[in-house]
Amino acid sequence: MAIDTPSLPTTERPEKGLKSGALGLISSTVVGVASTAPAYSLAATLGFVVAGIGLQSPAVTVIAFIPMLFIAYGYKELNNADPDCGTTFTWGVRTFGPKTGWMGGWAIIAADVLVMASLAQIAGQYVFLLFGANGIGSDASSGWVLLVGIMWIVFMTGICYVGIEVSANFQKVLLGIEITMLLVLSIVALVKVGNGTAPLGHLTPSLSWFNPFKIASASAFINGVLL
Repeated sequence: MAIDTPSLPTTERPEKGLKSGALGLISSTVVGVASTAPAYSLAATLGFVVAGIGLQSPAVTVIAFIPMLFIAYGYKELNNADPDCGTTFTWGVRTFGPKTGWMGGWAIIAADVLVMASLAQIAGQYVFLLFGANGIGSDASSGWVLLVGIMWIVFMTGICYVGIEVSANFQKVLLGIEITMLLVLSIVALVKVGNGTAPLGHLTPSLSWFNPFKIASASAFINGVLL
């Protein structure tokens, strides 16, 4: 026999977690996109994708978008049904039990620690490269790079501590700069290919790169070359 558990009206729920109305659609989108670190993700993974797939990398990127879209929609539905800052941890606990929820939450924490350390190192290197200190910037194991990376982590932690609105606005500025530079890089590269001033070894873009049925043949070709 099922027992209905009475739920509190929305107006009677205790205040907890994120302040109501703190983030709008634009701010939430910016925070979500910034969390994926588009420029860093491309720099860290694109080389491996191209090495393994070759010219069909654009097709793989499009295909990979499909499961990510489903995941995003699933998060949307979970947020509508049970909005909670605990996200994966909270939903996992309430649906599958504490063990599953703990594993999901711990996986996110571990991933964040690893990613933040990597991002801080790269940020430290590029600070020195930006100001012409190539000797330090090219040495990822430099103590100066470590120090600047830690300073970046402290700085970003301070912004998050001040408030989610300040953090979101700061992310808007950083993400705007990031996307602008990616667009500039892409446009300049395409223009150079079009007018014939691109470096030696460049390729002319082709629609065949988006053909997913050539992925197997491309992988076989690359594996044959490597072997």
